[in-house]
Amino acid sequence: MLNALKKYDAVYNQNNSTGDENCAEVFSFNDRGTNLILTAPHSTKSFVCKKPKIPDLYTGALAQYLGVTEHVSTIIRNKFTPYKCMISDFIARQNLQNHYFLDLHGFNHDIDYDICLGTGLYPHENYPYIDKIITIADKYKLKYAINHHDYTGKNGLTGRYQKQFVQPNVIQLELKKYLRDFYSNPEIIAELTIPLLKDIIDTYQKIPD
Repeated sequence: MLNALKKYDAVYNQNNSTGDENCAEVFSFNDRGTNLILTAPHSTKSFVCKKPKIPDLYTGALAQYLGVTEHVSTIIRNKFTPYKCMISDFIARQNLQNHYFLDLHGFNHDIDYDICLGTGLYPHENYPYIDKIITIADKYKLKYAINHHDYTGKNGLTGRYQKQFVQPNVIQLELKKYLRDFYSNPEIIAELTIPLLKDIIDTYQKIPD
């Protein structure tokens, strides 16, 4: 597992976290026929609010690893572009709006939570799969916040998807750095992060509706 994660991460981390500059597409879509798509829109540097944004470290490698091992579809940013390039636009071009999305991000702020769940412009009550994810977080004794003011997802894929397709199909999942850093915390990743994400993936039906 660790060797695979490091191998994947090397691609996103190369060229000062700008990713694979020779890749033809900004995003790669690996369609494995599931109704859930795991996304990592900031696996490399990106361009947000008219300036470069640092990557959400390790999210690309985690998404790619889980895509392979859990046979779940993924969309991952391949490279940095010095202009705005949104994953929501990519999803619209690919006609993927009838899927569910678990949008992986990472936060480094020193707040008293392990994970933050964002439901964007919609209230979390009756939001698809949110109760199951909360149950899983409790199982692993993780402190969670729902729609923390810094991590609602309103300005990310969650909110843009909701505005465009008027559906609550995207949950933004923010992971604290210790839950992502497989270089410094390999045991935590193997015994907590990967099982956590596998359990969340398993809550979604894997056969399209």
